[in-house]
Amino acid sequence: MILSLKAKIWMTVLSIVLMFAFFILFYFPVQQEKYMMANYNREVEDLTKTVALGVKIALTEQNFEGVQTSMDFVKNNPQLKYVAMIQSDTVWNGNHTSFTVKKTIFKTYPGGMDVNPDAKGDEQMVIKSAPFYTTVMNGEIILAFSTSEIIQSKKHIRTTAMAVSGIVFIIGIFMGFWLAKNISIPVLELRDAALKVGEGDRTQQVKRHARDEIGELSEAFNKMVKDLYKAEERVKATQNQLIHAEKMASLGQLTAGIAHEIQNPLNFVNNFSDLSVQLIDEFNEAKDEQVKAELLEEFKKNLTKINHHGKRADSIVKSMLMHSRTGSGAKQLVDINQLCEEALNLSFHSLRAKSISFNCALEKKFAVDIPRISIIQEDILRVLINLLNNSFYAVKEKYEKGTANESYQALVSISTKFNQASQVVIVVSDNGSGIPKQFRDRIFQPFFSTKPSGEGTGLGLSLSYDIVTKSHNGALSVNSVEGEGTEFTITLPV
Repeated sequence: MILSLKAKIWMTVLSIVLMFAFFILFYFPVQQEKYMMANYNREVEDLTKTVALGVKIALTEQNFEGVQTSMDFVKNNPQLKYVAMIQSDTVWNGNHTSFTVKKTIFKTYPGGMDVNPDAKGDEQMVIKSAPFYTTVMNGEIILAFSTSEIIQSKKHIRTTAMAVSGIVFIIGIFMGFWLAKNISIPVLELRDAALKVGEGDRTQQVKRHARDEIGELSEAFNKMVKDLYKAEERVKATQNQLIHAEKMASLGQLTAGIAHEIQNPLNFVNNFSDLSVQLIDEFNEAKDEQVKAELLEEFKKNLTKINHHGKRADSIVKSMLMHSRTGSGAKQLVDINQLCEEALNLSFHSLRAKSISFNCALEKKFAVDIPRISIIQEDILRVLINLLNNSFYAVKEKYEKGTANESYQALVSISTKFNQASQVVIVVSDNGSGIPKQFRDRIFQPFFSTKPSGEGTGLGLSLSYDIVTKSHNGALSVNSVEGEGTEFTITLPV
């Protein structure tokens, strides 16, 4: 069972209070009572010895009035029950082989009391005896004192102990509340605020309850949260710069392929434009209406082809601009299949521009039931191009290193589907060289790259992971077998 700080404070306070109350209520009164009784017994014993000494002196001097004076020495004590003078005589048996001591009451105060010479004290009365020996008489003095005053003192001590225990208990309760207020409550507030900060709320501030160490801790926490917020703002700014740098690096890799891709539709536009000019000249020279009609039909076809290839070039330029711009960060409804196809075309033509002789099969499996989803279009395009670039790099590396067999056919695949959890799943896979097992847990870390020095920034997968998981609340995972291939899976909520 885990106890809270408040419970520990209360347990500590109550333990101390109960121990102190036990001491005051039980141990202290008992010790006081023992001390009083011991003193009272000594006092009575001293009085008894004093009377016995006075009687002895008086008998020795045969001053019988002095005997009475000695006994009267204690008669005014309010606690006196009685004082008795006992005469002791030795009685031998007939043959004088043994004897007994016969005790006879010689004198008492108050007079006429029947006193037991062998009586012992109890809780109600203290009885002490002191012997005396003279040529006139041998005997002992017995004093009996009441303990009523001691009993009253005991009751007073216990009443006082109970009152003090009650006061201590009340003080303990107030102390517990005070400690809980000044220690437990501020600490719990700090805990709750720290949990919220851990969840991403950087606006948390706690109230300073007192000018002590707890208050200083609260101020330090508030300063830490403010500094953390500023640090995150700087990290975000740095991250944006890194994203832009990665985009520029990726754009540089795509430039050659994009230029090659744009050149094809431009060539078609130029060729069909030249043909159209010739058709116009032929049209102007033709006399037959049938020939003119055929030339117009051919001219129309050329214009249609010019329009088609012009739109193709326009689409390529737009995709390149989308990949290069910083973006507003606003989400919009996007056809994910079309975005995947654009990313595949851009990445593939970038590869072909750098390695004209290398051939790679492309596979597209797009589900038709996928709804348009709300995403930051340029960011997801960047993620797809990055994953596809890695796949093309992996198959090309496997081919060039000669680790594949003679029948090896490089293959890069991209597919989409709509799962039962209402999520869009995009899978980019290849049959390339794969990722070594010892690197798989690190590939999403910033600046980590399996590529040779100078061929990778180490930011592509890290930024892709942040875009998918943080900006789109999705997931990005990898499954790879070294030497056989790699599969990246993007999951985006609809």
